[in-house]
Amino acid sequence: MVRNRIASVLFGLVLLCCWITIDSSLSDGTSPPSSASPTPSVGDGVSDREEDPGDRPHDGSSFIDQYEAGVQAYLGNEWEDCVYFLERALEGYRTYYESVANCRLECEYAARDVRNRGDFLHASNVDNLQHYELILRRTLCLSKCARKYAIYRYLPFSEDFDGHYMAIFQEQKAYPYLYACYTKTNQITLAASAAFTYMVRHPEDTVMKKSFEETIEKPGIDGDEIRDLEEKKFVDLLIGGIVDEQEQNWDQAIEQLEASVMQFIFDENQCRAFCDGEFDHGFLPDFITAIGNHFTNALYCKRNCTANMGMVRGKYYENLFPRHFRYLQNAYYHVKKYEQSYRAGMSYLLFQPDDIDMPESLKLIEAEAKGSVTANFFKPRREAVEYNDRMVYEEKLVQFVKREFDQLDGGESDEGSFEDGTDDEYEEEAETNTGPSEDVAEPASTEVNSGEVSYFDRL
Repeated sequence: MVRNRIASVLFGLVLLCCWITIDSSLSDGTSPPSSASPTPSVGDGVSDREEDPGDRPHDGSSFIDQYEAGVQAYLGNEWEDCVYFLERALEGYRTYYESVANCRLECEYAARDVRNRGDFLHASNVDNLQHYELILRRTLCLSKCARKYAIYRYLPFSEDFDGHYMAIFQEQKAYPYLYACYTKTNQITLAASAAFTYMVRHPEDTVMKKSFEETIEKPGIDGDEIRDLEEKKFVDLLIGGIVDEQEQNWDQAIEQLEASVMQFIFDENQCRAFCDGEFDHGFLPDFITAIGNHFTNALYCKRNCTANMGMVRGKYYENLFPRHFRYLQNAYYHVKKYEQSYRAGMSYLLFQPDDIDMPESLKLIEAEAKGSVTANFFKPRREAVEYNDRMVYEEKLVQFVKREFDQLDGGESDEGSFEDGTDDEYEEEAETNTGPSEDVAEPASTEVNSGEVSYFDRL
């Protein structure tokens, strides 16, 4: 009953339209790597965050309980209670998301450290048992980490067996309620931000777009404070670097862009780690089939992370990560750090080998650097190589799954076939939501032209 009420209310509340103009800055931009700051790895991302007791609900309720309380307050016209409970629910979900993702990252790196040191229980890898030892070590680590952060206090799995509530938070569906309740409590700027946040995820919702446009015309609204409340942390750093570069503050631009590279990797790795969750096979597969099905489910989810990272303030930008290196190439060049500039350009070309401008920029560096050019100039940065290799390999795996398991469609397959648990279920999702494969439609833009100068004009 509650779900039916939620669905009906959501239909009546739809939102958005981006007030922030994000122009062609990301449609043309440049981004590179350097040695000015520690070189991050695509595998980097363990947070130093310790559990804050204040993150835990004092009454022992989960963020699901708080969400339901917020919805009931909305239905009862109890607007202040609605704001209170929904804000707590969203913060609780963020804490849960970060705790789960960081535990998975931490345990992955701990197992990787065992592998790199060769510190196995037995020296010889007979029957590939060292692989399973690492899995057991990660399992133990995850159990300890879950207790450390009291993760299961945030989400009693018995309440969400079918993933209904997780989908609500992942799809930002609490924000239509929050928009309405902010509006009723005369928190107009926050109402606009809630609408904007929802429409970044759901740009097709014209009803909320209209509501958003009406909201930003109300007196007392602070346009400078309207923002995506779920924005990734790298965005401010990237925009700051772009602004500094446009104003020719080269050293500051380098600092911000390098920080954005590392934060981008961390933000995406958190998303990818969160994909390694539970999976309902829908049948009882054998050991290997279960691994294959679950891995493929996680693989599609992780590719969606790559695509979602490109949504910045209401507009989708393809290949956002390599564009960092274009900017860095230019910034390092202007402070005459030629090796860093050249390596940034080489990193960019890993992702955009057909770019016609970057080779010309690199020739200019060669001419100015003259006799100081060494073999290191021609080495793309480690994080760019790792990111590109992972992206290419994952694309090959996806194509392998589609090609090989599609061939089983015409013939007989047993109940335990790999295809039953993966290919059909994710075909539609791959066509609409996945990352940088050629057959994926570009997400629609929620941008609204406000006449402002875009910080992304050079992208």
